Amino acid sequence: MQDTAARGDVVISRRGLLRLAGAGAAALTVAPAAFAQETAGGNNIEFERTLFAMRDRNYRQRKVDIVKTGFRPVGGNCADFGMADFKGRLHVFYIERRLQEGTPFYPGHEIFFGHASTADFANWEVHDPVMLIRPGTWEEAHVWAPCVIRRGDEFIMAYTGLNRHISQNIGLASSKDLFEWRRWDSNPISPCKDKAWAHWRVDEISSCRDPSICEHDGRYWMIFTANTREGASCIAMTSTKDFKRWEDHGPICVGPATGYEPRLEGGHPQGSLESSNLFFRKGKWFLTVKAKVRNETTVNWIIESDTNLKFDFAKRRLFWPGAMGIELARAKGDRNLLATFGGGVIKFGLTDWSRPTPTGQFIESEDELAEWRVAEEK
Repeated sequence: MQDTAARGDVVISRRGLLRLAGAGAAALTVAPAAFAQETAGGNNIEFERTLFAMRDRNYRQRKVDIVKTGFRPVGGNCADFGMADFKGRLHVFYIERRLQEGTPFYPGHEIFFGHASTADFANWEVHDPVMLIRPGTWEEAHVWAPCVIRRGDEFIMAYTGLNRHISQNIGLASSKDLFEWRRWDSNPISPCKDKAWAHWRVDEISSCRDPSICEHDGRYWMIFTANTREGASCIAMTSTKDFKRWEDHGPICVGPATGYEPRLEGGHPQGSLESSNLFFRKGKWFLTVKAKVRNETTVNWIIESDTNLKFDFAKRRLFWPGAMGIELARAKGDRNLLATFGGGVIKFGLTDWSRPTPTGQFIESEDELAEWRVAEEK
């Protein structure tokens, strides 16, 4: 049977179609100038410039519904982060996660901190990344979990660096403007090195990550995730007055020593104590911590104590349903604006420390955010 093809209302045989195609090719050979006819748009130089500007605006200027969808950068997701308030803008420094498999250990991933800021929680400016990894050093593979604290006229960042063995350590950097960061020559701090209580080695995977700093009574208290020699995940503490001499306080909260079951795809039934934070409110200490506990659906916990040197993990309670690691964004008396990450985005919530059992809850409307906006200084 003869193959046919439709051309308008005319049926053309396969042979006729080939003949037409040949005629078309011949016409192109005779008249190549047909390609040079005017079309919409400019030349390729203008095309590249315009396309770059369009994509740059799309990346740099992010308008989000912070209540419903939260903030994330174009092409990436947010994990552990730190925050700083400066000239009316809230700055966020975050692990930028670009993989889907649920692990941060693969080479080439989590190699810098994303940086974004906002004055109104809806319009975000995404800045250039900061703190890229440094090949051949203690932070050659990844950088994780920054926290930022202000001291005088400068900001100090504590952050996690990983070497090629995935041994984790903690270093410091400082900045006057939150854009240019200078790593300290004294890095890394190595708060787990040669400590009798800790399991830590430089030549194999070892926990020493997620620093968080709280200032109290003229001293800076830094907590972080570590492992005990017995194999328990823990939150440990070191403190300083000048960021030069550090005093070890050992584990302040210890999880189980057994029951950790790794799964390649993630979703371990029991996990590390991590993404922790310290709050001193109303004469009491509060430790918030993210931890997956076997047979529990909650991952965001709070523990109360009369001292910052000991928190009983068995006395934990749910703090913020649906949240993971949390950070302090802004404070008004006993009330705090908090931020959390989950599902690759950053969202905000509120807590009131004057209540008998403080809890966190997500912001549910733009009106709730209005009082937390600060006039931007130029």
